Amino acid sequence: MVARAEPEAGTVPSPPPADDPRDDATHRRARPKYRAWADLMRRAFEADVLACPKCGGRMIVLATIEDPAVIRRILTHLGLSMEAGEALPPARASPWADSPSE
Repeated sequence: MVARAEPEAGTVPSPPPADDPRDDATHRRARPKYRAWADLMRRAFEADVLACPKCGGRMIVLATIEDPAVIRRILTHLGLSMEAGEALPPARASPWADSPSE
């Protein structure tokens, strides 16, 4: 049988050593819980939305605009429309969808 020793009266347990990896913030969160939207776009669509179209350098996001009135003013100033573009043609079925199976 193993019993724990009782601490002597008036003693305080010592804190863990400073080099304990459990206390290091980098070890607590090795992977981020979320990914930036630009990284998700690059992974899903293989499109780097932050690549500069002129030089290929990396751009940064200064702000996001979500207010429709502000978006309308910016697009009007640029001479662009808020209306949706042409609709995509309807998707067609796979050429193998109706093929007889062997």
